[in-house]
Amino acid sequence: MRAPFLALTLTSFAAPVAAKDPLFSLPINCDLGETCFIQNYVDTDPGPGARDYTCGPLTYDGHKGTDFRVATMADMEAGVTVLAAAPGTVRATRDGMRDIPSDAADAPELDGKDCGNGLVIDHGGGWETQYCHLRNGSLEIEKGQRVAKGTHLGLIGLSGKTVFPHIHMSIRKDGEVVDPFAPNAEGTCGPSDSTLWEDPVAYQAGALLWVGFAEGIPDFADIKAGLPDLTTLGDDAPGLVLWGY
Repeated sequence: MRAPFLALTLTSFAAPVAAKDPLFSLPINCDLGETCFIQNYVDTDPGPGARDYTCGPLTYDGHKGTDFRVATMADMEAGVTVLAAAPGTVRATRDGMRDIPSDAADAPELDGKDCGNGLVIDHGGGWETQYCHLRNGSLEIEKGQRVAKGTHLGLIGLSGKTVFPHIHMSIRKDGEVVDPFAPNAEGTCGPSDSTLWEDPVAYQAGALLWVGFAEGIPDFADIKAGLPDLTTLGDDAPGLVLWGY
């Protein structure tokens, strides 16, 4: 997970790869850039380094999908729905794993189950999507079920190998990862003239996830958990702190 910076939005008007290729909608029920954010993109660097499709730093080495996150644990606990990005048939599911940061002292061994609670949808023609880190007990579908685009799959969670609440979505064609933002990149990066998104998704180089006031400098763990809104300060307050995440 990388620390977010001030938002810089670059909008491109791109065309799909080809008429035969599927188009995907966002896999999360939220307002992108307002109540949810893209934390990491597909790593386009074929070597040991890491870069997103714009040549920027919002990824890490070997990352094979797009991470759509909410700002805090409180947002996760309120319930944010994960959606099928395209119609297809559910090929595999897993549920029952705990929602706990993978770097926590009492986190269980993952034994190769880094995806956590999740599922795979077969869209035909060699195309499939995988959804990871869903909330324990939230899956609403089962193996073999036919789903439409927008079908509720479950809720954003913190299961598997993750340290922040999000949904990781990978798109694959014939088993190979495809970056929906630049499906024709082939190891390069920079402006892309193609996309697999049904509606163009603007690139954000970072985001101000949350901002608020406090009587003192808040603990980072409390910010990530979700601080209560402070609307008033007493006359005897020791200080006034404006913090941003």
